[in-house]
Amino acid sequence: MSRQLARRGHEVWLACSPGSRLQHEAAAEEIRTLACDVKGYFHPRIAWRLGRVIAAQAIDIVHCQLSRDIATVVPAVRLSLRHVPVILSKRVGSYVIKRDPLHRFTYSGVSRVLAISEVIHRNVIDTTPVSPERVITLHDSVDTALFSPDRIHDKPLRREYGLDDNVVVVGFVGRFSPGKGHEELLAAADIIRKQRTNVRFLIVGEASYGERQYELRIRGLARSLGLEETVLFTGFRKNIPEAMASFDILAFPSHAESFGVVLIEAMAMELSVVSTDCDGVLDIVVNGETGYYVPPRHAPELAAALLKLIDSPETRRRMGKAGRARVLEKFDQQKQIDALVEIYRGLLPEMSRDVRKR
Repeated sequence: MSRQLARRGHEVWLACSPGSRLQHEAAAEEIRTLACDVKGYFHPRIAWRLGRVIAAQAIDIVHCQLSRDIATVVPAVRLSLRHVPVILSKRVGSYVIKRDPLHRFTYSGVSRVLAISEVIHRNVIDTTPVSPERVITLHDSVDTALFSPDRIHDKPLRREYGLDDNVVVVGFVGRFSPGKGHEELLAAADIIRKQRTNVRFLIVGEASYGERQYELRIRGLARSLGLEETVLFTGFRKNIPEAMASFDILAFPSHAESFGVVLIEAMAMELSVVSTDCDGVLDIVVNGETGYYVPPRHAPELAAALLKLIDSPETRRRMGKAGRARVLEKFDQQKQIDALVEIYRGLLPEMSRDVRKR
């Protein structure tokens, strides 16, 4: 988001953790950063410092990416003595009702909440003191120029693992974390390998901090099922479009997702998908058109849906084309940035409905 706004000529400051990967990548893009070691919910010193920056730099919009940050940002804006709209992007749902005095104070300073899916949109209205007219659905997006099958002419993972064109590759991309559906994917792979000998599963990703034991358990489960030759763990890969170029199908067996960026990335790459029919995923996949839905935690149905695609290259091709067309229509990054800028402009009518460029 910051990169795209900066490329369009807007002046962007990125407040982020000091020494973080985000800070280093922003510096490489010549985006100015403000180091804020924000942990927890309320930081008077950081609020005071941030308020001074907002005032000194004549900041027009403050856009938060985590709910907890508004407890620091809203006081900072008020300390700045500037009438600056605060926007909150909401990516994760909550079962906690946030209508106590503290949350009423912090959310009262939020001009708009941008929900990444319809399920999150409903959750915000149900759990926070934000009025419905201040909540907007703005889906996550994908760079459709980067995630494009026309751009990539190599299949590096197939070459690395010696998989020729006769092998059907079912891919998975995601961190090792409970709820991502690794167990069901392995169970489905066990079912499929007993019926088809030309199928391999490529699992791309690594454990997040503190989840290494889960990754070891999943790898151990694959060994116990005798899947060493069927399921290949590739580890972390930085170039996801190139990795996906080696897939024929994407499996997305998550138990619950507020959206599912991997799905729109795969669809942009013209991959057919098999996904669980949960939460924010319902905004993305069109069942029977761009892929198939299956219930969460149900390996036999996951295997059956994958087999439909494994056995029909024509269905994979048709769904892949339909998937990319849907991404171009609804989830293209440039269109989403256009929509975001229009939201900014709508909050700044006194500035000729334009975000100031300096």
